[in-house]
Amino acid sequence: MLDPTIPENIARVKRNFDFYKDWGFELVKHDFSTYDILGRWGFDMKNELTVPGWNFNDRTRTNAEIILDLYRAIRQAAGDGIYIIGCNTMSHLSAGLFELNRIGDDTSGNEWERTPRMGVNTMAFRLPQHNKFYAVDGDCVGLTTKIEWARNKQWMDLLAQSGAPLFISAQPEAMGEAQKAAIKTAFAQAAKVQPLGEPLDWMETLTPKKWKLNGKVVGYDWA
Repeated sequence: MLDPTIPENIARVKRNFDFYKDWGFELVKHDFSTYDILGRWGFDMKNELTVPGWNFNDRTRTNAEIILDLYRAIRQAAGDGIYIIGCNTMSHLSAGLFELNRIGDDTSGNEWERTPRMGVNTMAFRLPQHNKFYAVDGDCVGLTTKIEWARNKQWMDLLAQSGAPLFISAQPEAMGEAQKAAIKTAFAQAAKVQPLGEPLDWMETLTPKKWKLNGKVVGYDWA
């Protein structure tokens, strides 16, 4: 783990963006920084953020100040030519610095159960943050041969009509004519300015099946 209170480490992080610019990248996702800094996942941060007795090299600043300085260094290094997606980042400290932010844990192209639990759930309860803090990323559609197309097609449809960004990770072996046509339609839909999707049964379930999308009520089966 790199201690962000050590100036040489911040310089190293910023120097990486020189490479990204030389390579022509216009979008960079930085991930795992909260785990790298504190050594714990969010669900493990109950009474304490990290293990007892742990500390930064610089003990004169708060955790929030240190993490915010790291985010500001990333933003400065990216400049105006690179969009930033934060993942495993502190939401309120990311606001105003990163164009996009992953708002939930990983969905999956291997285990369908993760997609409703991590994707549908986070879209239902954090979509109101879209374009208020940043553009929200509910994670991608993992099109693989391990997940039934009928299931992934619904997840893709929700993302495409949600008003938030759509990302798709497609395994070539899972791409038939039906999938190619649906992806083309989904990206065309997601490229439009749309009203934010609204879950209608969020008081009854953690993975809403009934949504208001573009003025119409749409039902999904996440089983």
